[in-house]
Amino acid sequence: MSSTLMAKFPGMIQTQEPLAMHTWFQLGGNAEFYAEPESWETFLQMLQFCHHEGIPVKILGAGSNILVRNEGVSGLVINLGESLPYKLEVDSCRVTVSGNVPLSKLVTSAVRAGLGGIEDLIGIPGTVGGALHGNAGTDSTDIGQFLKSATISAMDGTVTEVDESELIFAYHQSSLADSVVLEAVFEFREENPVELTQRMQKRWIIRKASQPIGGQGSGRIFRNPSDGGVSARELIEQVGMSGTRVGGARISERHANYIIVSPECVPNDILRLIRLVQEQVQEHTGIELELELEVW
Repeated sequence: MSSTLMAKFPGMIQTQEPLAMHTWFQLGGNAEFYAEPESWETFLQMLQFCHHEGIPVKILGAGSNILVRNEGVSGLVINLGESLPYKLEVDSCRVTVSGNVPLSKLVTSAVRAGLGGIEDLIGIPGTVGGALHGNAGTDSTDIGQFLKSATISAMDGTVTEVDESELIFAYHQSSLADSVVLEAVFEFREENPVELTQRMQKRWIIRKASQPIGGQGSGRIFRNPSDGGVSARELIEQVGMSGTRVGGARISERHANYIIVSPECVPNDILRLIRLVQEQVQEHTGIELELELEVW
């Protein structure tokens, strides 16, 4: 496998790349093969080749919602990061953006242009593509409601154009979960840029006040239950798990749906803590918490 992959993409494939440096938790093993393509065309060629050769592929964006196990990842990890060109164009109420653009950049660009609706998403980490995968949002706003169309790739490198009528968005879920977003077109509403900026800044302050200090080295863990009655955070607090520690991982006292890691933490500490929380919540409330964190 290594010889064919490296021969097909000479100079582009790294072996045994440490993935810890590419994720917010800064934990975990190596990627068997790793690439940072410099064009979208090369990225699609990699997907097509790996599909044809039966090589497993994982796509890495900002790494804010990924936990890599100590054993690492077999196959090819493709990082859709800064090495790829990105597009962000504003035309009237529409913004066209490539999937590797940070969500924060889309939010601030829209606000500067006097386009309202998405300012509530300030402070949510990740890329636009990642945000669309999981329909990132708040209780009142999600990114999917503004999407008009998208250019997406399946994991075999097949590119498709889809519009809003073909897409399904639900709470922290979307029908784009198994696709790679190459480009997306959003439509927002015209508003006063000064008022938008004030709203965005207020939302930023509120979000940061409720989250663990430091940002990186912590991660949001569970989806809120779909019935909307009670949040994952409230359930974890209800069963007295705030501050609970397993090894180098602990539930944040500031926001119980976040896990904070200390320097001695290993991925298995987080996995054991996750299982413990799930068991306690299930036992005391009958509710099964689903992971929002992706475990590789």
